[in-house]
Amino acid sequence: MPQQLTRLAGTLRITTQVEQRELQKAMRRLARPLLKSARQGAIQILPYHGGLNERVAHGRFTSSVRLVGKGAGVRITGADRRSANVNRMDDGSVRHPVYGNRKRWVTQRITPGWFTKPLLLDTPQIRDEIMKALDDTAQFMVDAV
Repeated sequence: MPQQLTRLAGTLRITTQVEQRELQKAMRRLARPLLKSARQGAIQILPYHGGLNERVAHGRFTSSVRLVGKGAGVRITGADRRSANVNRMDDGSVRHPVYGNRKRWVTQRITPGWFTKPLLLDTPQIRDEIMKALDDTAQFMVDAV
């Protein structure tokens, strides 16, 4: 799929900015279910004691769309308000202070994959929809010529 996006990106350079903007809107719209999946993964998989799961689920999750270069595609990122490292948590550990002692910190093992597993489950369906949007854009460009 990245090769197809890169190939289409070359074609899109010729098209108008309006067509590019429409394709980006479609891809952003298709990425919304992935944001929801990431939040649900935090609620279901992260530890609930202490509220980590809810704090992370209510944190900031964003999607970005790129149509050019090797990084063409949709990227989902997450950040916790209290600067917890989302990548470290997805790898299976979280660092936090010991209850009642802010000077003593520990690294706690948690279930890995809370962020990536739900996204990977939704990826095939979203990929098919993005490919359909790309085909629609390509067909629009062929019809315009």
